[in-house]
Amino acid sequence: MKKTMYTKKPGNILFKLLITLALVALGGWLLYFNWLQRPIHYRTYDFSIEEAQRLRPFARAQYAQGLHAWFQNDPEAAAGFFRQAVIQDPFFMDAWLKLAEAEATMGHTAISRDILMFASGLTEGVSRWKWPQILLARELGMDDILYRNTNFLLSRRLLTQDALQLLHIQLGGDVTAVMTVLDADNLVMYLDWLMRWGMTDNTLAVWQEVRKNGKPDPEFGLRYAHYLLSKKRVSESISIWQEYRRLNGITNGGFETEITQRGFDWRHWDDKDGNWSIERVNRGAQEGKYALRISFAGRQNIAFQNLYQIIPVTALKRLRLSYAWKSQGITTDQGPFIEIVGYDQKGLAQSGSMITGTHKWREDAIEFRPPAGCRAVLVRVRRRPSHRFDSKLKGSFWLDNFRLESSSPEKKQVLSEKFL
Repeated sequence: MKKTMYTKKPGNILFKLLITLALVALGGWLLYFNWLQRPIHYRTYDFSIEEAQRLRPFARAQYAQGLHAWFQNDPEAAAGFFRQAVIQDPFFMDAWLKLAEAEATMGHTAISRDILMFASGLTEGVSRWKWPQILLARELGMDDILYRNTNFLLSRRLLTQDALQLLHIQLGGDVTAVMTVLDADNLVMYLDWLMRWGMTDNTLAVWQEVRKNGKPDPEFGLRYAHYLLSKKRVSESISIWQEYRRLNGITNGGFETEITQRGFDWRHWDDKDGNWSIERVNRGAQEGKYALRISFAGRQNIAFQNLYQIIPVTALKRLRLSYAWKSQGITTDQGPFIEIVGYDQKGLAQSGSMITGTHKWREDAIEFRPPAGCRAVLVRVRRRPSHRFDSKLKGSFWLDNFRLESSSPEKKQVLSEKFL
């Protein structure tokens, strides 16, 4: 049998040899490429001319070199590096914006504006670069981009405080001018920003504009009314509060609804050391299902005025505040009592009978006349410290059924009690 031997052709050997050499060369290049990438990955740059040249093909390295030159107050060198970065990567937006900033610093305003127009168009729906574009637009006087990007950030609840502050400064604090450039949906955020900074007069102007676009949600409306009341703008607060809640004398006088702790509702706070507690209870009410219980732990001789409500009133009109209370084991000669004082005007201080000992439900009343100019009074529970040896306050009392009514001039300002 005749054996045949396989003979490799010279062409096949040469082809495989070339492939092997190409793969070896590619592997060597990859090793070198990865070695060049190490300072880029770990950001361990050597900011020298040699390093910049060696890493010239890498956009991020050129950007880092540009930032170094920029912080060295060399905008011309920085612009060169930023320019090389965008040549290597035309979509490197950070490099484009820093190049525009460097060109503006060198006085090349037209070039900087062209770059900003290009960058703004390329990132129309992207949040990432809106803030640097806003800063650059303000520097270059490109108001259209400034206002458009500001509304973009506000509509997405991004950098709201910074964006509104910059816009307010840009327009010299002119609230009317700010409202003309803000989208209608962003006016509430501007109003909230003005509230944070206590610019009360300005908030009223913005509120009027907000109302032209419909009624804001109740949460914000009531919070704004609460803010105005805290600034003693009683009339304005009443007007806004009534848009959302009925306001007629005492609010939640029977404690039948949860206390909101704002505006014209009750407000209270407990003591961190546990000297007293305040809570709505659904047992043993004088009327309805709920009453308010205030309990004292008997640890200290405390001064108490930690439950109150602000009530709108008409100046010089005689009024009568009636309420019900009961007590259990209230100690010391100085018990709690209901007090009425002026909120936005001085000259009013009326108090009810002291609550001591143990009593079933009874009714008390306080008649008062708000002084001239008074638009609101403060109704609060108060207790003065005792000067006796056994001065620590202990026990509980309940309040219910607060009512505010007109009082005829003929009635004397005395307390009336009705035992139930």
